[in-house]
Amino acid sequence: MAQPLHRLVTGLLDRLRPTVYVDGCDVPDPPESPYRARLTLAPEQCLDDVELREREVVRGEMKTIYEIRCRCGKRWFNPRLENVQLCPRCGCAVLLNPPGTAMP
Repeated sequence: MAQPLHRLVTGLLDRLRPTVYVDGCDVPDPPESPYRARLTLAPEQCLDDVELREREVVRGEMKTIYEIRCRCGKRWFNPRLENVQLCPRCGCAVLLNPPGTAMP
């Protein structure tokens, strides 16, 4: 019985202590890798008439959308590649091949 009470009191005391925050400036930068991309030209490669600017590089998100076309001329888009889809205009079942493969 004393162990759960001790754990409860210790947990409450931990919550009442002030929170210590770390300043982001104090965190060292990750070491530069020799495999990183060169974002600017070396000074000996700079052209006189070209304006060079540095830009921030961020990560993005990619989504694939498939365009489907029926014999009747109707086209529509779907985020998933499915083997068979129904044409919204004529109601035909459209058999699809993955991109880059030949039609049977």
